[in-house]
Amino acid sequence: AIISSTDAAAVFSILRSRQISLKGDLRPLLELESGSNDPMAIFLTTSLISLILNPSTSPMTLIPMFAQQMALGAVFGILFGKTMAYFINRIRLDYQGLYPILTISLVLITYGITSILGGNGFLAVYLAGLTLANHSFIHKRSLMHYHDSLAWLMQIAMFLTLGLLVFPSRLIPVAGIGLFICFVLMFMARPFSVLLCLLPFREMSLQERVMISWVGLKGSVPIILATFPLISGINKADMIFNVVFFVVLTSVLVQGSTIPFVARRLGLE
Repeated sequence: AIISSTDAAAVFSILRSRQISLKGDLRPLLELESGSNDPMAIFLTTSLISLILNPSTSPMTLIPMFAQQMALGAVFGILFGKTMAYFINRIRLDYQGLYPILTISLVLITYGITSILGGNGFLAVYLAGLTLANHSFIHKRSLMHYHDSLAWLMQIAMFLTLGLLVFPSRLIPVAGIGLFICFVLMFMARPFSVLLCLLPFREMSLQERVMISWVGLKGSVPIILATFPLISGINKADMIFNVVFFVVLTSVLVQGSTIPFVARRLGLE
């Protein structure tokens, strides 16, 4: 569950740095996947931890909980996104520098209200951002630049913090199991799941399916989720964290470095 989500942001960063543009609808499809599967990975991780800590709880209770969280998260996300656009245009602040504070406040309110009412706050924030981006509102360009800078700052702070938890000497003992998990993810689990999900879409070529299968890059989210067992005191949580970190590192080195080559070989550049 921890390593289930993909990091398409890392993929696009690699493609931009190598000046490679993917053909067709691959880019929006990968963006949709990366944004929507993080809430799923968070739900799975927290749910499995609760089952481990409470063995008497039936796994079947997760099904209605999942439906409720995703449904409410989707509804509230779209509603709050439209409300944000209306609110930003209606309110008149004396200083342009106050608008970033306003949008951050609205995001926190979206997450908080959705979570309190039983929805998935992460999904709500993601969909609210998509909905807001499709509306016209005051200072849109400057706000987008501000939040892009803020996102990079948060990623830098996050990786610095996570680096304090990593000891290279502890990665060597888990190298064997880490490489095995990487092999299963890259050549079995990811390709099988992609081919299964894309069966109804006959218009998508085999080359595009192979490309999507190879772009299952792991990023920062699995490393953050790997801290959840540590916080919860799960047995062998240290080993889980080290394995996840090793898997992410290997995924970035192997898949990340070969994405431009695979795109060219498949004729999708």
